[in-house]
Formats: sequence, C-alpha cells, structure tokens
Amino acid sequence: MRPKPGNLRCRPSRSAMHNPRSPAGQAPAHRPTRVPVMTTTFARGVAALSLLAACCGSAFGFGAAGHNAVGEIAAQLIKGHRADTEVQRILGPVSLRDIAVWDDCVKGIDTGNDFKYAVTGRFPECAVFENNAEEEARMRDYVKRNFEQCGPKPGEESCNKQYHYANVAIQRGRYVPGAIGTSDHDIVPALKAAILVLKTGQQTPPMDFNEREALALVVHALGDMHQPLHMGSLYLDGDGKPYDPDRQGQDAMTHTVGGNAITMPRPDGTPGGNLHSYWDGLPGRLSAEQLAAMPAQAKAVPPTAGSPDDWPVLWASESLLGAKEAFEGMSFGARQQSLRGPRWMGTPPAGYEARSLEQTRQNVIKGGARLAQLLRSIWPDKP
Repeated sequence: MRPKPGNLRCRPSRSAMHNPRSPAGQAPAHRPTRVPVMTTTFARGVAALSLLAACCGSAFGFGAAGHNAVGEIAAQLIKGHRADTEVQRILGPVSLRDIAVWDDCVKGIDTGNDFKYAVTGRFPECAVFENNAEEEARMRDYVKRNFEQCGPKPGEESCNKQYHYANVAIQRGRYVPGAIGTSDHDIVPALKAAILVLKTGQQTPPMDFNEREALALVVHALGDMHQPLHMGSLYLDGDGKPYDPDRQGQDAMTHTVGGNAITMPRPDGTPGGNLHSYWDGLPGRLSAEQLAAMPAQAKAVPPTAGSPDDWPVLWASESLLGAKEAFEGMSFGARQQSLRGPRWMGTPPAGYEARSLEQTRQNVIKGGARLAQLLRSIWPDKP
C-alpha cells in the first residue's frame, strides 16, 4: 500500500479505511508558540470545545449517517419516476441508502495484501457488502481498475480514494479546473465521468467504472461534495497565517489537507481530534427527528438551474464557499512537526457547534435533493 498520512483522532475509528490527504515533504519543527490569525482567543474558543472532546466518531466523508441520509432522501424523491426504475434495475436488492456508503466501504480493500477485504465486521454500514463473495469480488475488481491508473505521486492516495475530494484553496471562491488542489481525477471530474457512464456507457480515463460503480460513485459524491472540507482546503504558513498557494507559490508544507492537519484542542488544552473528522462526523450528531424530516424538507430545495453538465462545478463552487465559512473565525497556532507531517493547533470561535451542525443539516438536505434532481436528469421521465 502507499504510505498513509495520519490523523490525530479522538479514538481509532475508521483509520483503516479513511486515508486522509497528505502534503508531500517534511520539515523541521517550527517554534511552538501559538499565533492567532483572527480575533478569536484560545480562552474564548475552548469554551465551545466540549463537542470536540468526543469528536472523530466517523472518518468517512460525511459519515455513514450523512451518506445514508442523502441516499434515502433521493430515494423518496424519485419514487414513481423512471429514475427509480433504473436505480432498481442497476442495484437490485441494494437500496440507494446502502449504496451511498459503498465507495467508502471499498477503502477496506488491502491493496498490499492481494486486494483482500480486510475490515469485515468493523463497520456496520458495510455489512450488506461483507461475507458475500459476489459483493467482495465487486469491491476488489473496482479497486484493481482504479488503483494506480491515474499515476499517484509518492505520498498520494490510490486513485479511487482521490475521487472523494478536491483541495482547492478557499481564496479561490469557486472550483477552477487547473487550480492547485484540483486534478483530472478529483471529485468533480470523477462525478462527471460517472454521470457519463450512466448516460452513455462511455468511459473517461483515467477513471474506469461499470454502471453499478458509476451509480455508487454518483450517490456517494453528492454526499462528499456537500461536506465542505471535502472541497475546500485552508493553507497555512509556519506562523499559522493563511497562505494562498495559487498566488504565493505551491508549498506542500502549507497544506492542511482539508483540515486533516488541523488539530482541535480538548477543553483542557490537550490535542484532540482533527477538524476534518469533526465535520465528517457531524451528520451523526443530528437527531432522529431531524433526519426523518429531511425528505419532506428536500422538496423545498430550489432545483439547480442550467445544464446538468454544469451542475458538478456549480455544486463544488458552492461547497467551496461553505468551506470558507467552516474556517471563518478560527485561529491557528504555529506549525508543528509530527511524525505524520505538519500540524497546526486550531481553536474555533464561540458558537461553532451550533453553526456547524446547522450548516451540515442544510447540506445533507441539499445533497439529497440534488441527487434526486441529477438522477432524474440522467433518466428523464418519458412523455
């Protein structure tokens, strides 16, 4: 397997399956003093951190709860339409709710051990695909065809894992192909490639999807794309000040990899989990009542205008603005060097828990509504 950059986690949750993005290169440790880059102070922010002491319950993008909810919302909204018939044809007995986590479950394929599925029983959401020879063969085959064909650089993840995110600097304000943090196989082109397979059967190298894999990726990507730290990344210099890699020059030591390299303090000031995992886990903190209300609320989401060909970029750009909001008001300490690369201590502002939970609730609803709209555009109702 390729080297796995690490996360500081509150507890070992899904580290065997989630392989966070890593900046290449290491450097000597910088001075340990913390330098705030915004007005928030450590003392004020730490009062809001009781939620972070118990964070990191999920390392899947948007967590199983979020992905399941996006799939379930869409399933409800496409009932009675041709899209529902086509989804059932492709998936058979597997629901949209279940297939929504498939692209995370395949991270359990151990590429260094004959592509065996190595995490049986660890993740309940993957149970539908485990202890089933046909399903595990599907996972192995997918990873074999989407492992190294994109030419991962040293320290980068396998190709199929790179389909889950982009690392666009939040200063861009929109998704711009070719900007630092994008590639021809990040989440946006991967989503476009999967849509093309479902519409025409045509492949877009280096991606290689059959029809079922393409549908699984579309469902999953609509969840990941609405987790803002899967789209936007904050770049920080050695003093913890914002850095713009597109204007100041690409520097791997400034990359927080979507918040994976931002360590959040516990209330006592000791290191806790990381910011990316905190956002991944937020859907799991929504109440059962909030989740149950989402399909009805999704009906009120305004349809995305314009050509469906443009929707992935529009949604990615909106999520990038959401990432800017997710980082707003935070302060950061000077860069520290760990065995797993650069780390910055981050402190959120007061009220961050309520703000981030509400942002997540709205994003899950939009993700489900837009997935339904996308599926109906792929398989429009016949006159």
